[in-house]
Amino acid sequence: MDRPFGKGDVLVSTIGLLDPNFQHTVVFLCEHLDGQGSYGLILNRALRVPPQLEREMPYVGNRLFQGGPVQPEVMQVLHGLGDGVPGAVEVIPGVWLGGDFEALQSGFASGVYSPEACRFFLGYSGWAKGQLAAEFKENTWIAVGATREMVFDTPPDQVWGEAIRKRGESDPLYAHYPRNPSWN
Repeated sequence: MDRPFGKGDVLVSTIGLLDPNFQHTVVFLCEHLDGQGSYGLILNRALRVPPQLEREMPYVGNRLFQGGPVQPEVMQVLHGLGDGVPGAVEVIPGVWLGGDFEALQSGFASGVYSPEACRFFLGYSGWAKGQLAAEFKENTWIAVGATREMVFDTPPDQVWGEAIRKRGESDPLYAHYPRNPSWN
């Protein structure tokens, strides 16, 4: 483990992580409590919006992602709308988690909130107490400090490479490593 990891970092899967749930992923760590476990959302697994969800929540648009394999039917939201959303929690400067979903929906409908400042996620990534630390010891993840731009502005297909470059990886080819090495 090169550096400690914590809330507000992105976890970048290394090329040795073969679990298909996390292969070539970047997970934004929303919470990490040493005595309890960790919780995060995958930033680079964009999803096609299912027709029913598109009818019920047209504001989601092309901002829907697979947050992880846990509870894939539950929607989470990261946003830059600030503490004006009741119950929202700031994870890093400019990136807020959740809040009152009905207030968000009302804000979208009335134009008070812009869905452009949001990323929606189905499911989440979770680790039990000590599990993520053990995975770090196996060199399956590297931690990089997240930025608001990385969360909201970097295209999903570029997040992994951008996180590797931000870390300062000495081998620039690593940042362009394909999701499946046999594609090379």
